Amino acid sequence: MGLVQDDHTSLERKGKAAFGSWWTPDSLATAPGRLELLGNHVDYNGGLVLAGAIDRVIHAMSGPAQSADGSIRLHAPDVQPGMATVDPSAPSLGDSGSTRPSDYLAGIIQALREASVPVRTGLDIVVSGDVPVGFGMSSSAALCVSLTMLLAETELTSKEIVAIARRAEHITGAPVGAMDQSASVSGGVILFDGSTSDIERLSPQLGEYVFAVANSGVHHALGESAYPIRVQESEEALTLMREHTDFDVQHLGEIGLDAWRSIEASSESWLSSTLRKRVHHVVSEVDRVRQGVNAVTARDWVRFGELMTASGRSSATNYEISHPVVEELVSRLLEQPGVLGARMMGGGEGGPALALIHRDSVDDIRDSLERSFFEPRGLHAEEAFEVCSFGPGAVVRRLT
Repeated sequence: MGLVQDDHTSLERKGKAAFGSWWTPDSLATAPGRLELLGNHVDYNGGLVLAGAIDRVIHAMSGPAQSADGSIRLHAPDVQPGMATVDPSAPSLGDSGSTRPSDYLAGIIQALREASVPVRTGLDIVVSGDVPVGFGMSSSAALCVSLTMLLAETELTSKEIVAIARRAEHITGAPVGAMDQSASVSGGVILFDGSTSDIERLSPQLGEYVFAVANSGVHHALGESAYPIRVQESEEALTLMREHTDFDVQHLGEIGLDAWRSIEASSESWLSSTLRKRVHHVVSEVDRVRQGVNAVTARDWVRFGELMTASGRSSATNYEISHPVVEELVSRLLEQPGVLGARMMGGGEGGPALALIHRDSVDDIRDSLERSFFEPRGLHAEEAFEVCSFGPGAVVRRLT
């Protein structure tokens, strides 16, 4: 992925304004956000996910610092006021109650050290981009991927980048799977296997259809949401399955739909209704992903839209990870002519809705949502409704 010269110049200008006119960039890392097309909350359950890197990216540019103490300064004016300093010899997270770019920087340094990867120190780093924060496009994964590539002294494989970026998010309190980082590193559309972290690249032919993301206006942060609770519930359900059935599985996502129906019918005495709902979502969602791959191959976008809508309903009712405002937005989208399917996307409890729509309907849908949903919430359609294209994966360039 190339950074156009205007963006490069703009980023360098921000760095010089923050660090001083002497600051000279030496490296630039760029990583895209992603759309989760199908497969909500199944990557950490060892299931399959359809995801795509998008044409929204995070840029991280570094240059040597003047100070001789080896510290790293970070300037991320889009999301964190002022400037943060991290000591690479003892990186620590802040105590603000929410994860900041400097926390991810500290997490990356820790994760690189755990992986025995030498860390570049004595840097001033400026971060900017157009992946919306809290918009369900995995801005945190894009940031962690870009910082991983920027800070590693040695060249890393794709799987190493994914593992380190994922570990950094765990350190900052979000026990995510590896799908977000894998999509960002790989680029394009992928079928991600949560049990092996393997990917299969797909080439969907969308024809007259596009994917659009609509902002609910409800900000979400993974570390502060029910996301960690769902991870714990999944682990608890898996432990009980191993104790009470003959199925020798490593992940819930390995259980087939027919096998689950058999287990579900006899599990009332040892699996709570809540955990049954969680397992049902994971098993049925993986099945929807498999059907989705067939639909993509057949260019059956009507069927794919139906699967998206079913995915969202299960996420909201069985996994209980959505939000009433998001569900209202989904309902309004499904009322619009030209919408083939819509669902909540991302970690949940806020964030966006994803819709598959006919290209000719984009303007009408945007105008309708402006009046019925965005304006009453103080949002503006030009910022809250975005049509996304699939884009290339992450890259790092040495500038000197």
